[in-house]
Amino acid sequence: MGLEKGRAPVVVGLGDPVMDILARVSPEWLATVAPEAGGCLPVAPEEMEKLLAAAATQSELTRIPGGSAANVVKGVANIAGGHASCRFVGMVGADATGAEYRAKLSAQGVAPVLLESGSGAPSACAVCFVTPDGQRTMRTCLGASLELRSCAQLPAGWSEGCGLLHAEGYCLYRPQLAREMMSLARATGAITSIDLASFELVRNCKDSMLGLLKDGLVDLIFANEEEAVTLCTELGLLPPADGASAPDTDAAVEAAQRFLLSPTGGRCKVAVTSLGARGCVVDTIGAGDFFTAGFLAAYLRGGSVQQCAAAGCASGAEAVQAKGAELPEEAF
Repeated sequence: MGLEKGRAPVVVGLGDPVMDILARVSPEWLATVAPEAGGCLPVAPEEMEKLLAAAATQSELTRIPGGSAANVVKGVANIAGGHASCRFVGMVGADATGAEYRAKLSAQGVAPVLLESGSGAPSACAVCFVTPDGQRTMRTCLGASLELRSCAQLPAGWSEGCGLLHAEGYCLYRPQLAREMMSLARATGAITSIDLASFELVRNCKDSMLGLLKDGLVDLIFANEEEAVTLCTELGLLPPADGASAPDTDAAVEAAQRFLLSPTGGRCKVAVTSLGARGCVVDTIGAGDFFTAGFLAAYLRGGSVQQCAAAGCASGAEAVQAKGAELPEEAF
């Protein structure tokens, strides 16, 4: 497993540079603004303003730079140290949030390849409702980040030396960008990875995802239990269990993994499904991202599947004990 030995691989993350805004809420209050707990959905700027105003009545709001792919490359940079060189590609607004994001990304050892919007659109933000059990439900206003739609907008050299391109699943809402980036990375000899992001994304972007998989553009794919079950259900991989409206969870996860690894299905080299929360959970924001970071950091150094999974679990275990998608230095 892993990449060519003897050189530090360049890891490029593709995604939305999102400022996470955390609010601690009760399950009862959450039910008034989100019919399903968990997952992530996009909202308009006006709706975001209403959600933030409502959330501010429940708890103090905390701002932490995030975004799925950015969390992954920050994790890889900190875990791998000198064994990987990391970049992050995205677009921010010409505002204080964008400047803050750029500075904090650099401080984490990640080179920012962040275009700046000239339209006046704000930098992306997400409100993260965290319930006492540590579960997070997210609503995102992507703002300026949506203006990055093609590789043609990027500066020359963004992919120089790229050994791994990691794309967050939310890129599938812009399928042309995801396809162009993964195709170009493949053409330069890089491997590619993607996560399935949320169960809503699996439902909403199924066709775009299947197109990338069937064209063999994905080497490694990451999902959590909910996403794997949704994939199984959406593709009809298993009939529902007797008397049930959906297949057994364990069977559904296994069926999804078989599909993703099949040469006539997903055509992936590695398909990883993380199961439910375990241990001491403060919140789950960033847990999947840091699992992915740990797994990829070990993969890049030639680790076995078991070693990569162990590294991912260790990294994810630190994330669920931290507030938001930022880990203290001692965690790494």
